[in-house]
Parts: sequence; C-alpha cells; structure tokens
Amino acid sequence: MGKIASAHAYANNEVAYLAWDIDGKIEGCLGFEVVRIYLEPDGSVSLRDDGEEDRVPCAAWVGFKGQRNPHWLPQTTSIWPVQKLSWRDLTLRKRRNRAQLRPSEISVRYEIRPLGDWRPGLEPAPDPVPETVAVAKRGADGRPVLDADDRSVKIEAKAYDGKPRPLGYLGPAVATNAIRVTRWIGPFQSTFTNGVLAAQWLRNVIWEDGVKRPNELMGMISDPKNGIRKYLAGDVLPMLRELFEQAGSFLLALYELDDNELVDLLLANKNRIRLILANTGLVEGEWDVRNSHARQALIDANVDIQHRMFNNSTHIGHNKFVVHLDDDDAPVAVFTGSTNWTTTGLAGQTNNAIIIEDRNVAKAFADCWHRMLNDPLDLPTEFDDGMPDNQQGAPFRTSNETPARFTLDNGAKLEVWFSPNMPARRKSSAIPPDLREIYRLMRKAEQAILFLAFYPGQSGKDCIVGEAIEIGRTDQRLIVSGAVSSAQAMPNYVPGRKNDRNDPEDDEEAVSPHTFTEANVSIVRASRLDDRDLLSDFGGEELTAKGGIGAIIHDKVVVIDPLSDDCAVIFGSHNLGFKASYSNDENLVIVRGDKALAAAYAVHVLDVYDHYRFRAIEAELRRQGKKGWSGFLATEDTWLDPYADGAKGALMRYFARG
Repeated sequence: MGKIASAHAYANNEVAYLAWDIDGKIEGCLGFEVVRIYLEPDGSVSLRDDGEEDRVPCAAWVGFKGQRNPHWLPQTTSIWPVQKLSWRDLTLRKRRNRAQLRPSEISVRYEIRPLGDWRPGLEPAPDPVPETVAVAKRGADGRPVLDADDRSVKIEAKAYDGKPRPLGYLGPAVATNAIRVTRWIGPFQSTFTNGVLAAQWLRNVIWEDGVKRPNELMGMISDPKNGIRKYLAGDVLPMLRELFEQAGSFLLALYELDDNELVDLLLANKNRIRLILANTGLVEGEWDVRNSHARQALIDANVDIQHRMFNNSTHIGHNKFVVHLDDDDAPVAVFTGSTNWTTTGLAGQTNNAIIIEDRNVAKAFADCWHRMLNDPLDLPTEFDDGMPDNQQGAPFRTSNETPARFTLDNGAKLEVWFSPNMPARRKSSAIPPDLREIYRLMRKAEQAILFLAFYPGQSGKDCIVGEAIEIGRTDQRLIVSGAVSSAQAMPNYVPGRKNDRNDPEDDEEAVSPHTFTEANVSIVRASRLDDRDLLSDFGGEELTAKGGIGAIIHDKVVVIDPLSDDCAVIFGSHNLGFKASYSNDENLVIVRGDKALAAAYAVHVLDVYDHYRFRAIEAELRRQGKKGWSGFLATEDTWLDPYADGAKGALMRYFARG
C-alpha cells in the first residue's frame, strides 16, 4: 500500500503552502489530516498553559456528500480531510471566525496523515459528531433574521448537518520542515495584501446583519478603524507606518493616492517629504478625479510636490515607490511593489509590497526620482483637462535604457530597470530591454515559471504571458502556472467584432474563457462563485469592492525555479508587457539567487493561483454548459487515482521535494 513519500512547507508573512507526494495509491484514502505545530526558538514543540503540546488541526469547510455546512462553520481536517496533495494554511495568520490577524514572527511545522473510513484495527481520528453551537437564525432567503434592535437573532444548531463519518488513520504522520512566518528576509521586508474578496468568510461578514447595502464593502475598507480593512490590508499599512517613523526624509513617486489614512500619513510628515504625483485615469470625461482630493490637501499643506500630469490614455506615471533618506540626505532604503496608495490597492486587490534595505539600490531609485523631477511635463490649465501630447522627454527615456546592477550583502544579485526605456512613444514589435532580460531568465527555467499579472497585454501578446506559453510548449517538462486579472489578458480571449454596422444583431461577441490549459501550462483568471454555481453551501461572492469595477489580481510578479540556487523573483510596478516599457513611468526589480525571497513570493503566487483556479474552472464549466464540482468531498478513494498515476499534481510534486 502506498504512503506519503515526502512533504515540504513554505511560508511568507501571511500564508503557508504545503505539498506532499505519495509513492503509490493509499487504498481507502479519503483525504489527509493536516496539523499545524507551533515551535520554540530551539525547534522544540511549544506547550500550552495546560502543558499539552500546541498542535492545531487545520480548519476545513467542505463536508462529505450527504453532509451540509449551512452556517459555513469550520471543522478540522481530521473530520473533513484534504482531498489533494497540497494545502494553503490560510488561518496561519488570518482567522476565519473573526476579522483578526494572528501575530507573525513565529515558527511552525506541519504533520500530514492519511485518513479513511474507520474499521477495527485502525487508530480512530477525532470524534466527528458535530457540536451544538449558537448561530444566526436565517430566513427562507438565507439572510440572517434581525430582532427589533436590528441585531442578529441567535439559535442553537448543529455545527453541520448530516450523518457523521468516523475516520481512522491509514498510516503514520509525516512531518514537514520547520518554517518561519516573517516579513524579514535578509535585506528585504516583504509583505502581501489579503485582498482576495471572492471568499466565503467575507460573504458571511457582509451578510451578517441580514442586509447587503450598496457600496457596503467600500465603506468598510475605507474606514481606518474597520477590522475588515485591517484584515485585508495585512502588514502593508504597519510596514509603511514603521518606515515613516524612521528619522530622515522621503522621496515619493506615486500613481494613485486616495486612501485617507495614507494621505494623513503624508500630511503628518509634510515637512519631510518630496512627492512626484501623477494623474489617475479618465472618469466621465475628466482626468485625475481619484487623486483630486489628496492633491488639493497636499497643496493646501504646502507639501513639496511636482504634478506629473500626463492626462492622456497613452502614458501613465505608474510608480509607487518611496526612497528613505537619512539625516545626511543619503538614500538608505526603498519601498516598492505593486500596491497603489488607494483604498482598493490596500484592501481590495492582491498586491505585494517590499522594502529593500540597501543603500546602493535606494540610490538607484533616488537617482530615477531626480531624473523624473528634471523631466517636468506641461501642466493643464485645470488638473482635470486632457493633455494628449504630454510624454516623457528623450533624455529621460535614454537614461532608462540600461539597468542598475548590484550584489547584496547576502550574495543575491539585484537588477533595477526603469521605464520608459524605448525611444518610440508607441509600442512596436521591438522587445524592450527590460522584458528581453525577463524573457532570457524565463527561457533558462528548468523546473517552474509562476506568475501573477493584472493586464500585461491583450490575449497574452507582447507580454510575459505569451512568452511563458511558448516556453512551456517548447519544454513540456517545465511547469508554467499563473493567474491574471483581466479577461482580455487570457491567451484564448477573442475580441468581439463588428460584422455590419447597420445590423447590430450581426455583431460577434467577445469570447472570454476563464481558463487556459495546454499540456503543462495552466493559466486562470480571477473569477467568483455565484449562488447558482454549486448546489451545496456556497453562496455568491464579491469579486471587487466596486461592484465589478477595477483590478482583482493587481500583482506584477514572476518567480522562476524557486527551489533552485539560480532562482529569480521579478516584481515592481511594471505590468510585464510592452506598453509599460514603451509608455509608462515604471520600476522593475529582478532578484536572483535568493531562495528565501523566492519562496515567499512563490507562496503568494500559489495562494492566489490556487484560490482562483477552482473558481475559474467552475466558471468555465458553467460557460460551456457543463456540470461542475458537486460541492462535497468524495466518498470513495478514486479521487486519488490521478495523483497516484502521475496524471495530476505536477506542481504539488515539485514543491513536495523541497
């Protein structure tokens, strides 16, 4: 009989990703129990106040066929086991029963153990009989019932419905390596937002009072005191506050700025900042609507600000970086990444943020800031007026044609590119130098290419998506997995066409698949579950905070061979397509040879990819009129067959080897 052959765990400061492999089919296996074990600094198991080891079976929400979870309450993986060979420990820091984050800077390992139906001779798993708990009473429409004071009426109910299924252990537990949950990685502080809104816990939070109000979620995430906002923003806000608590001054280059808490942070440091603020997009015929409030507040406070107003659809000032200068005005660190300084950027999208504590790297960003300062644009008569001819000057473009390269104290190689770095204003077939370097690294990949992107290019052309597919086609041993936000970025997207302007009914609609799968290549786009998707206990989810408007996956990340000494991590503001290099103010950072940083970013990619992969597959099946997943765990061991014969699970097997 088969057994677990290897298991490995990885983490960033938010999430752990576990993967394991089997050496053959485990007969009768109905899934795996996953237990989180807290560790002391010396590696020993932590003890609770009662003297027991601090072991926490991970939470699960999906029951077996014949069971229901109408109140969306967690059981453990000892009762509802994991029916795949990987697991994202989303509750490592993010509680799911209340909007609170557990502390970071902890060490844990995991134990994974196969489960099947209990029979004599097997060690029994924990008792599956559901507890009686207090839950919100719900009406026929599924919404909570409120009392006269608009408070949710509580009733007693079983934690789940249906016949309990006693399970037993089919083999010994296999332990993973120990991992550290931290944002400090050598010269880096890396963190990630929790802004995945297509999630059942968030749906339940919004419906908790029985009413879903217009713009309710935007109201929650706009309030600096709101727990949901803090939960979704994660460590990005604390990291920025800690940065501005440092002595010295700051150079900022920002694209969007509308979050009140961050505006207040800038105003509180108004005598220590110099800001280059670009414009936001067109809204009902006017430019810069989103930034207008913050811009005026900064002007009124006499902040040192240069208005970098492109006010056209060809160019944007897309940076989001901060250079920290010491008391002698020498650059010491830089904050960058994909996170816009907006409410949705912080708490309504997936994003990454990083501080690089290296004087040479910080100086490269400071030099770029000064080059922008010395490349002023004509100002519109009114800030909301269009400026169709505004673009970067030729000297600024030329100055960005070569990167800055450094060796960090930990031995990793770091390369910084700035944009635009092509002489032409509009893109052509010529590959920009920064993307040429990314493509070169991607072509050297030996095991895996992972990525997250917002909208690098239509139909995956002239960007990293199309390149990744071509590389995957050439080497089908390579794992290529990624997720995008925009439907138009999918490689199998087909734009709509106008056949006859005089006959609107003859128009062809765009074809917008949710998935792209070809041999070893798997790309998905951000999708959600709707009420009609599954017949079990899932309900309709949010996808964006603005009712369908805006980015969902806003990261711009590529991770290459994360388990290799030759790994590479690519991040920044750059959208990873030709347009960014030709037209926009951008920054792009490439780090090679830092396996810890690669692991942190790989976990983030896997977290987002895995979350949306399930939803995208369900949405694509619905689009094709096919039946999707039942919404329940399988009750026989056949679910394991494709893993045992190798037809499924290549990504998991890669990470399982460590």
